[in-house]
Amino acid sequence: MKYVILIALLSTLYAKNEKIQIFQPLSSSCPQSWLDDIKKEVDEVNIVSLMSVKNLKREIGVPKEIQSCNTSIIDDYIFEGNVPVKAINDFFKNIPKKAIGLSLPAYENKKVVKKVFVIFEDKSFKEFGKY
Repeated sequence: MKYVILIALLSTLYAKNEKIQIFQPLSSSCPQSWLDDIKKEVDEVNIVSLMSVKNLKREIGVPKEIQSCNTSIIDDYIFEGNVPVKAINDFFKNIPKKAIGLSLPAYENKKVVKKVFVIFEDKSFKEFGKY
């Protein structure tokens, strides 16, 4: 029983990230509900407003087909768009080999069940899960 409690405690600590940088265009309409969810999970939230985030997305390897409004960085990993907190936690529990992050493309935002993609170093991507 002690081991089960210890494992649960360690997985909770592991899932808790210390800092997130969110890069968004000046005209961003990022939903407050997503920001509120992020703030519950992360100790420090730093929002950086830019005239354009297109160059940043290209430089860090976010494929054009799965881009969205904002780009966030946690522990050197990229989270494109309003990636659900559960997907972020799932990602950190078991990071896929050669993955650089996750994306919730803009076209998925209005869907009830959202498809999240994992992004790889070679700029390829595939479905990570539905949230």
